[in-house]
Amino acid sequence: MQGKGFRFSFLMCVGAMVALCTSLSYATKSIPTSEVSRHQLLMKAKNDADNMRSFCAGMYKCLDTKYEACSEADLKPWPKVNYNEEFCAPYKEIVKRGFSTDIKAPMMMDVFLRLGRQYRAIYESEGTLPLEVSEISFLFDNMPFTADLINAYLNSEYTLEYNSTNHRYFSGGNGHGLSGDFYWALQDSAGTKLMLRNMFFGYGYAQILKWSLKGTAVAFLDMDLVAPRTLKYKLTAVVFPGNSVLNSIMQLRVFKSVVNSKIDEVVNDIKKAASMYYNGNRKPLKENAKLRTPENIRHIEEFDKVVAGGSWKLGDAERKERASMELSKPKPVARPQEPREMPAENVDFNANTFIKKD
Repeated sequence: MQGKGFRFSFLMCVGAMVALCTSLSYATKSIPTSEVSRHQLLMKAKNDADNMRSFCAGMYKCLDTKYEACSEADLKPWPKVNYNEEFCAPYKEIVKRGFSTDIKAPMMMDVFLRLGRQYRAIYESEGTLPLEVSEISFLFDNMPFTADLINAYLNSEYTLEYNSTNHRYFSGGNGHGLSGDFYWALQDSAGTKLMLRNMFFGYGYAQILKWSLKGTAVAFLDMDLVAPRTLKYKLTAVVFPGNSVLNSIMQLRVFKSVVNSKIDEVVNDIKKAASMYYNGNRKPLKENAKLRTPENIRHIEEFDKVVAGGSWKLGDAERKERASMELSKPKPVARPQEPREMPAENVDFNANTFIKKD
């Protein structure tokens, strides 16, 4: 009896420990108002009740993070949303990749309040690009040059411009129906695979079939080098329709097919331009006016070196720009040191210092 009692007690203890550990692992993280006030949340949510509800309910249901500044109405789940593993997957994916959940981090609330909305459509595209990792790093590091290079070879109208000195904010378009403003939220996956694991957040505009659309999206661009100059890529875009009607349209198979064809057009243009460049066609490089600027001439020389096997890491362009700015700063002119009166205690008085006159 004592043995049975001991075994029963032991099992009860183990069970209690397992239950305790499980409850601790999934304990809700509470963010006090002293850390994040309601005023802060409302400002970032643009005083929009739906935005507040999407953010507060989504963070609570998917990431077990409860903001005390959120009201009961803010925490109330959307009625048509099943906060299951599938719905919460993008939340957990971006956190796993290293996207910050600090409210002060760039675009943090913008991203999470979109993820918490009722409507979303997911698009996926896969394929290969004829580039090495160093080459695509250079092209992403110098986006305006990349657009000029493609335009020179294909007579296209791509635009790419950085909107910040760190190259994380940029705008772009293909010249016929697609454009947007983007934030390059992640350039790796939790500090690994630089340039190969990317996350973007942006506001896009598209002319698709008879619809003129605008909206927001979170996109993952994952790449791996599978053979020399063969990058396998997968683009996953989570798009957030503004209402139920638009959501229904964007879920249509024909609509998704058209969207994927738009993505494929961009990829094919990159492939065509790359093929012409690698096959030795230098004529556009010499005749296109935009490629003859001093800056682009320098970019061509740098890109040629990278293609020949030279090293280039994402961020090298920004580092070079900073170094150039430091060198171009005027050096401070050294001013002559003005004579200062020496303190009396430092003067060495002796008998010959002064001659006393009668």
